[in-house]
Amino acid sequence: MTVYAVALSKGGSTKTTTAAELVAALARRGRRVLAIDLDQQGNLTTRLGVTDDTEVSAVAADVLTAEATAPEAAIDAPSVPGASVLAGTHDLASLDHRPEVITALRDHLPEVAGEWDDVVIDTPPALGLVTLAALAAADVVVAAVACETEAYDQLDRLVEVIAQRIAPRMKPGQRVHWIVPTRYDGRRLLDRDVVDMLTEQHPGRVTTPVREAVAARDAYTSGMPVSVFAPGSPIAADYAAALAPIIGTPEPDAQVSAEHHATA
Repeated sequence: MTVYAVALSKGGSTKTTTAAELVAALARRGRRVLAIDLDQQGNLTTRLGVTDDTEVSAVAADVLTAEATAPEAAIDAPSVPGASVLAGTHDLASLDHRPEVITALRDHLPEVAGEWDDVVIDTPPALGLVTLAALAAADVVVAAVACETEAYDQLDRLVEVIAQRIAPRMKPGQRVHWIVPTRYDGRRLLDRDVVDMLTEQHPGRVTTPVREAVAARDAYTSGMPVSVFAPGSPIAADYAAALAPIIGTPEPDAQVSAEHHATA
């Protein structure tokens, strides 16, 4: 079982969109995927098709506090066949005062490895204890970085926190494994500069960029990942190209998507 955590301590940095695409991409390969929503706003939960009418017996916060196991709390993701989700709720807000949650997922997920092939964790826009719990559990840390100065600056903070808080003991050797540049517009000098700087500072770990698109917002409103809502859209192709090296098997349109950036 591979555990992916998508993180960056900035709101609106496309973490949730990227996490949902990662869930969808793995599920399309026939993988059994558990999505864990650690953001109290529950945006990943919503994007995977869960609504207020969905019956939920336990939530992500209950798993972090050992009041429920992941198999007990997981529900089917309505918009992604083959995926399950631990719902993110406001209960998560109180957990940043409970230090025991930092190692909760790291210790619990190996116990349920037979239930799922992969786990994708979406994190809140902060580097509190809940995010640290995701980073301590992750085999692969993915930073979704919008092509803007604020998001770029926060990447350094994420790298620093992992080096100081996670890598020494909780998850030896932990680091940011992949960086996905998002909201990219090749016509903007800043966007090109951000991608160039990321590539220079993190060689071999930066994926092809994902363009900005209205389809991402429309897909959220419809409770779906972009690649489910608009599978033929340019942004869906971008995500296929970006996620291919992260999950291992190239998507058919990955090379085509990369070439499109020259004219995007």
